[in-house]
Amino acid sequence: MCVSGELDDLPAAVGVALYRIAQEAVTNTVRHGRNVTCVRIDVVGDIDRVRLTVRDDGAEVPASGQLSGFGLIGMRERASLLGGTLLAGPGPDRGWVVEATFPTQDSTTGRARTIQRTA
Repeated sequence: MCVSGELDDLPAAVGVALYRIAQEAVTNTVRHGRNVTCVRIDVVGDIDRVRLTVRDDGAEVPASGQLSGFGLIGMRERASLLGGTLLAGPGPDRGWVVEATFPTQDSTTGRARTIQRTA
């Protein structure tokens, strides 16, 4: 795992989302990956955004492979709720890649976002 960049003032909700998406991506690798020997998790932050990348070195995924499921849908929804994006699919050479990107600042004020949840 590699963590780098500006991550000190990360909004709590974004931190939780990063953790949960990484957890789901690794779970999916364990359940669905073939011939996986390594999973790499990278978290890179800068002043405006943070990016999580989870990639494995499993067998090449066929182009006709399923690219959606409840886990992927949940990860996309979690990212979207916080203004982020999620991409998932076959890696460039082999394996599977999940990449989530979240904003860390409110674009109108330049301050860290505060996410409130209502019951």
